[in-house]
Amino acid sequence: MKGIIKLKNSIMIDGAEVKELSYDTDKITIEAYMKALNQAIVKGGGMTGVNVKLDAGAQTYIGMYAVLADNPRYDITDLERVKGSDIMRFADVGLFFISGREDQSQEMSEEPSEPTREPSIPIPADSENVL
Repeated sequence: MKGIIKLKNSIMIDGAEVKELSYDTDKITIEAYMKALNQAIVKGGGMTGVNVKLDAGAQTYIGMYAVLADNPRYDITDLERVKGSDIMRFADVGLFFISGREDQSQEMSEEPSEPTREPSIPIPADSENVL
């Protein structure tokens, strides 16, 4: 999944103010994935990494590594300067990656998957007297 994280609070990277970060989860390698989990454990003081599907810290670092995968000139320390609700934007990217739901957020189907059926219970003509 590719996308852009729009930051409310810009960060400085290489002397430039950055308000948007591109990411691409398809570029995450096994090495980057393992680094993300390791960073979550180290930064979380060992209190993270038990269950990656429920671990917001691990998901946040996976989101950060998705940004690094698309922007190899950035460093993890650049992204660790993010603050406030912008942190959750990384966690969302990681959550979609971990849960395998990333493709569903890309495009919505224009056609319904099944035709809508009519109700099978007949409605009486005199419905005012029905409780």
